[in-house]
Amino acid sequence: MILLISRDILLDDTAFLTASSDMGALKTRTEALKTKLEQMYKDLTAAVDTPAGKAVETTAMNVLIKPIDDMLLVISHISSTLSEIIGTGHYKDVFVKFEELNASIKF
Repeated sequence: MILLISRDILLDDTAFLTASSDMGALKTRTEALKTKLEQMYKDLTAAVDTPAGKAVETTAMNVLIKPIDDMLLVISHISSTLSEIIGTGHYKDVFVKFEELNASIKF
């Protein structure tokens, strides 16, 4: 006895476009946040021109700015991947081949 289980897998181009747009906007907001935080700490260390002020600047760069840089790398990668696959039909081709294979094995 052969049991075939079939499920529809739907691709939503609108969802890909929305995700791509949202990732681009998130990248822009994250870059703006990083710029504001860097300026805030530059202003703070300029106002407190002491060894303690320099320690605040160093700590801020390591504790606050570095994770934002890391997050920007991830956001950029996701954004560029989404942009790349939207125009190529990469996922559509996978599912077209799946449907062809599925149709060829059905009796």
